[in-house]
Amino acid sequence: MNSPEAAETRRRRGRPAAGDPERVALLALRRFASHGYESTTMEAVADLAGIGRRTLFRYFPSKPDLVWGGMEPVVERMHRVLDSPGADESTRDVIARAMSESLDLDPDTLEATRLRLRLMASDPALIAFGVLRLTASRDLLAEFLGRRLGADASELRVRVVADAISSANFSALLWWATNRDDDDPAAASVEALDALLGLHLP
Repeated sequence: MNSPEAAETRRRRGRPAAGDPERVALLALRRFASHGYESTTMEAVADLAGIGRRTLFRYFPSKPDLVWGGMEPVVERMHRVLDSPGADESTRDVIARAMSESLDLDPDTLEATRLRLRLMASDPALIAFGVLRLTASRDLLAEFLGRRLGADASELRVRVVADAISSANFSALLWWATNRDDDDPAAASVEALDALLGLHLP
């Protein structure tokens, strides 16, 4: 038995997916990559993970939710950095550190992140599905920038800068997933941050 399904069965026996939504998501993302997103049903994912359909839909109400899962820990780590910056850190350095620490991923999460981003990059509808989820990091940045600038987070200049940084970060991650083979997505995010902050248009 050397098929992809057999390999996944062996992995499943070594580390049960039941009770582990992140593991379920990784198995699903591998299946999407090998068999196609549209052609993979939620029933196939449940079977692959060795769980019931009800359990799967409790973890992830839809296939797009499977793709967009896993953002909460990233946002939480970013939150911790932005809420407790070093006394002497510049605004740029705090944001760069927030990006780096939020993207400090274990091997399985790194694989899942790359697969998620590659799938998003190939399907604009998936990006549209998750746009509201991106506002969590944007809002954190706006609150941080507001504190740094002595302004309200809802002010135009604060919101525009927060939107620009958040968009640059997401764009950099999509680019990393499809153009680089390294294990350092944060490097692409920080590179994009510096490109944005150093931009001088004629």
